[in-house]
Amino acid sequence: MKVLHFVRHRLLGGHLEFRVRLFNVLAMGGTLISLLMGMLAVVINAGLINAIVNFATAILSFALLRYSYRTGRYQICYMITIIGIFICLFPIMFFSAGGYHSGMPSFFVFAVVFTVFMLEGKKAIFFSAFEILFYTALCAAAFYRPEWVSAFANEQEVLLDIIIAFVTVSIILSICLYIHFHLYNRQQRELEAARKQAEEYAEMKSELFANMSHEMRTPLTVMSGYAQYAVKQIMKTGANDQTLADLATIGDEAKRLAEMADGTLKILISPSDSGEDKAVPVDIGDLTGRIARLFGSVASRKGRKITADIKENLPFIHGDTDALTQLLWNILQNAVTHAKSTVALSAGKDGQRIKITIKDDGEGIPPDILPHIFERGFSGREGGSGIGLAISREIARRHGGDIACESGTGTGTRVTITLPIAERADANA
Repeated sequence: MKVLHFVRHRLLGGHLEFRVRLFNVLAMGGTLISLLMGMLAVVINAGLINAIVNFATAILSFALLRYSYRTGRYQICYMITIIGIFICLFPIMFFSAGGYHSGMPSFFVFAVVFTVFMLEGKKAIFFSAFEILFYTALCAAAFYRPEWVSAFANEQEVLLDIIIAFVTVSIILSICLYIHFHLYNRQQRELEAARKQAEEYAEMKSELFANMSHEMRTPLTVMSGYAQYAVKQIMKTGANDQTLADLATIGDEAKRLAEMADGTLKILISPSDSGEDKAVPVDIGDLTGRIARLFGSVASRKGRKITADIKENLPFIHGDTDALTQLLWNILQNAVTHAKSTVALSAGKDGQRIKITIKDDGEGIPPDILPHIFERGFSGREGGSGIGLAISREIARRHGGDIACESGTGTGTRVTITLPIAERADANA
């Protein structure tokens, strides 16, 4: 068992190059075959020279196998095999064991095939062509100089030698071709898998950059707006509490923007990082209230008002705080943009889910556009990216929830977000 394990994993393992595995098959097969042929030569009295050459071939094959395994110098072993065994020892075996009235022609085919397998380019063409011409000349020499050939004693010995050579060469070539096609098919499967992975990664990167472009625009817009407010306030009356609050908001948004950039870099370095490991218990009531307060200042300066009705002691949910912030911010920003005067935000418990509703008193969404608003790339207004609502739905569904929209022309728009409550009772502990 140890020997079989060694052969399978060390001499024929998938970590080895194809040519190395073929050579190992050749060396092992050559050792066993030559040893068998040498013993057969002794038994059937095929001649001392034939027996010696076969035993010498077995010893050389085993020595090459051991040397190549220990040193890794396979190219040298390839050339020694071709020159030492195929070109030097095979002719001796040919003339000492029946010439072309034997199994040696099968080994000639075997030699040419393995020469092509083991060498590359012009070297493979040269040596294989040389062997074909050389073996053809050997057969011609045996025909014109029959006295050079040590013939077998009878037809039975000829038949036995031919059968042994035929079966041996067939088995070894079959093993080699099986290894070759098995490796080829596996490589094709790996290449196909790599191609699909590369396509998925390219698609993921495109989607990532589109998402990040949209998400980073939000804190940049906030920072820009609050900076302008702070400058105007300082120019008019100097710094006051509102100015300090505006500057603090800019600092918070700058920090969030830096965290987004850092997260994007981590995803690019490690595509398998989907962000799921960032899921933690989230106080959704506190998060919703904080976003409403943050956006309230922006809305008031645009002549709009945000009213918030957030129930106290809402259960926690399990999720990614940054993603949930982006979800609520996207919806609230859309509502403030389209509202005439008021945006009403409410959050409460609805069974085993948290229900958040954001309603504006704007013109509403036309019926022909409403079914498409969550499709990536679709925008109902000129200059829109068509990404914000698609991202919002993806975030909600990734958290096990969903998002829905009700609207009508002239009646405003109501967006409802539902998110599952954390399963653990101690999630808010």
